[in-house]
Amino acid sequence: MATFMARHKTLIAPRTTAPRTAVIAALGAATLLGGCADRDKFPSLARRPAEDAYRTAQATPPAPPAPAIMSEGMAKRLADLTAQARNAHSAFEGGRASATRAVSAARGAAKGTENWSVASLAVAQLESARARAGLPLADLDRLETEAGNRAVDGSDADLKAVREARGEVEALVASETAVIDSLLSQLAG
Repeated sequence: MATFMARHKTLIAPRTTAPRTAVIAALGAATLLGGCADRDKFPSLARRPAEDAYRTAQATPPAPPAPAIMSEGMAKRLADLTAQARNAHSAFEGGRASATRAVSAARGAAKGTENWSVASLAVAQLESARARAGLPLADLDRLETEAGNRAVDGSDADLKAVREARGEVEALVASETAVIDSLLSQLAG
């Protein structure tokens, strides 16, 4: 084994620093020469016309929205639906006083008695009037969906008008529901 190492010892060259120094010197010279390169070969860092155009486009305010114009016939359709709900509400209010009297007369009466039956019938008539007042809500739902789709691409005037009409009808129905619930709780009590 010693003879093997002795033979191969000559093949292994001792480490010297000369090749490293040469590599470092070459890299240093390349770096220094790169700093002295012709500046015409590199792009300018000055602002370009395209950058000015982009900046101008960013500063330009967006175009004003389309004027709020309702679709043809929308105002009449909404007026008809709210009138339908108001007429049903008038019928409700017309029967409210007699239903309140009938429920007051039936207070404490057992189910199935004459007073209880009259009061139940009066409340059922109020419920019927409330249902008629609520019928326009289905049409208003459909109109709101259609107006919402149109508002994405243009004017939202239809959507605002439909929501206003819907709010009015919902308020009427909600007030009627509160009255009916109150009468039913008195009748059950």
